[in-house]
Amino acid sequence: MQPDDADKAGAACLPIEAGAKVTLKKNGRASLATSVSVSGCGVLLHFDEPPQLGIGDQVICEFKISSDTDPRLPYWVVGMVSNIDDCCATVDLAGAPPILT
Repeated sequence: MQPDDADKAGAACLPIEAGAKVTLKKNGRASLATSVSVSGCGVLLHFDEPPQLGIGDQVICEFKISSDTDPRLPYWVVGMVSNIDDCCATVDLAGAPPILT
Protein backbone atom coordinates (compact mmCIF):
# COMPACT_ATOMS: atom_id res chain seq x y z
CA MET A 1 0.00 0.00 0.00
CA GLN A 2 1.41 3.37 -1.04
CA PRO A 3 1.42 6.15 1.58
CA ASP A 4 -0.91 9.04 0.81
CA ASP A 5 0.18 12.69 0.80
CA ALA A 6 -0.79 13.13 4.46
CA ASP A 7 1.52 10.24 5.42
CA LYS A 8 4.34 11.72 3.34
CA ALA A 9 3.97 15.14 4.95
CA GLY A 10 4.27 13.61 8.42
CA ALA A 11 7.22 11.35 7.59
CA ALA A 12 10.34 12.01 9.60
CA CYS A 13 13.19 13.46 7.52
CA LEU A 14 16.84 12.86 8.18
CA PRO A 15 18.94 15.89 7.22
CA ILE A 16 22.05 14.53 5.59
CA GLU A 17 24.75 15.68 3.24
CA ALA A 18 25.90 12.69 1.29
CA GLY A 19 27.18 12.47 -2.23
CA ALA A 20 24.77 10.85 -4.65
CA LYS A 21 24.92 9.65 -8.22
CA VAL A 22 21.55 9.69 -9.96
CA THR A 23 21.25 7.51 -13.06
CA LEU A 24 18.30 7.74 -15.42
CA LYS A 25 17.19 4.15 -16.00
CA LYS A 26 15.97 4.59 -19.58
CA ASN A 27 19.30 5.76 -21.02
CA GLY A 28 21.95 5.33 -18.31
CA ARG A 29 22.79 9.07 -18.16
CA ALA A 30 24.24 9.90 -14.73
CA SER A 31 24.33 13.16 -12.76
CA LEU A 32 26.10 13.96 -9.49
CA ALA A 33 24.14 15.45 -6.62
CA THR A 34 24.17 16.05 -2.89
CA SER A 35 21.32 14.60 -0.91
CA VAL A 36 19.79 17.23 1.35
CA SER A 37 17.29 15.15 3.28
CA VAL A 38 16.11 11.57 3.32
CA SER A 39 12.83 10.14 4.60
CA GLY A 40 11.10 6.81 4.30
CA CYS A 41 9.16 8.21 1.33
CA GLY A 42 11.86 9.96 -0.65
CA VAL A 43 15.00 12.00 -0.97
CA LEU A 44 15.61 15.65 -1.81
CA LEU A 45 18.65 16.10 -4.03
CA HIS A 46 20.63 19.22 -4.94
CA PHE A 47 22.55 19.36 -8.24
CA ASP A 48 25.24 21.90 -9.20
CA GLU A 49 23.45 22.38 -12.54
CA PRO A 50 19.79 21.82 -13.48
CA PRO A 51 19.41 18.04 -13.89
CA GLN A 52 18.34 16.54 -17.20
CA LEU A 53 15.47 14.72 -15.52
CA GLY A 54 11.72 14.81 -16.02
CA ILE A 55 8.84 14.23 -13.63
CA GLY A 56 7.99 10.53 -13.73
CA ASP A 57 11.51 9.43 -14.77
CA GLN A 58 12.65 6.26 -13.03
CA VAL A 59 16.11 6.72 -11.54
CA ILE A 60 18.70 4.80 -9.54
CA CYS A 61 20.16 6.84 -6.64
CA GLU A 62 23.55 5.66 -5.35
CA PHE A 63 24.65 7.28 -2.10
CA LYS A 64 28.17 7.75 -0.73
CA ILE A 65 27.53 7.28 2.98
CA SER A 66 30.25 7.47 5.61
CA SER A 67 30.53 4.79 8.26
CA ASP A 68 29.34 7.05 11.09
CA THR A 69 25.85 7.49 9.60
CA ASP A 70 22.86 5.27 10.24
CA PRO A 71 23.83 1.80 8.93
CA ARG A 72 20.21 1.10 8.01
CA LEU A 73 20.33 3.56 5.12
CA PRO A 74 20.54 1.84 1.73
CA TYR A 75 23.53 2.46 -0.50
CA TRP A 76 21.26 2.64 -3.53
CA VAL A 77 17.56 2.68 -4.30
CA VAL A 78 15.27 2.88 -7.30
CA GLY A 79 12.78 5.74 -7.28
CA MET A 80 10.72 8.06 -9.44
CA VAL A 81 11.29 11.80 -9.93
CA SER A 82 8.26 13.55 -8.43
CA ASN A 83 9.34 17.21 -8.46
CA ILE A 84 12.00 19.38 -10.09
CA ASP A 85 12.81 22.97 -9.20
CA ASP A 86 15.89 24.55 -10.80
CA CYS A 87 18.80 22.58 -9.30
CA CYS A 88 16.76 20.43 -6.90
CA ALA A 89 14.80 17.26 -7.49
CA THR A 90 12.64 15.12 -5.27
CA VAL A 91 12.78 11.37 -5.81
CA ASP A 92 9.80 9.39 -4.49
CA LEU A 93 10.88 6.08 -3.00
CA ALA A 94 7.42 4.89 -1.96
CA GLY A 95 6.76 1.50 -3.46
CA ALA A 96 10.40 1.10 -4.46
CA PRO A 97 12.04 -1.34 -2.03
CA PRO A 98 15.57 -0.38 -0.95
CA ILE A 99 18.26 -2.62 -2.38
CA LEU A 100 21.24 -2.96 -0.09
CA THR A 101 24.71 -3.70 -1.38
